[in-house]
Amino acid sequence: MSDDSSHRRHAIQVVASLPEDTADALLVLALARELVEGFLARPQVPASALDLDRGNVVSLSSASKGASF
Repeated sequence: MSDDSSHRRHAIQVVASLPEDTADALLVLALARELVEGFLARPQVPASALDLDRGNVVSLSSASKGASF
């Protein structure tokens, strides 16, 4: 399978899960792009550098509500 057809298949899978309304679907895609460019593009932190013992876990829902830690 060529690289192009693999990307096309992934795109079809993404589009199949979008809302039916065009405006809503485009909003979801814009937010997904922000996640890809902002989160996935960052260098990954090695697990040993994470402070997991203190339970510093922030969910997207609490972060979006302006929770302070």
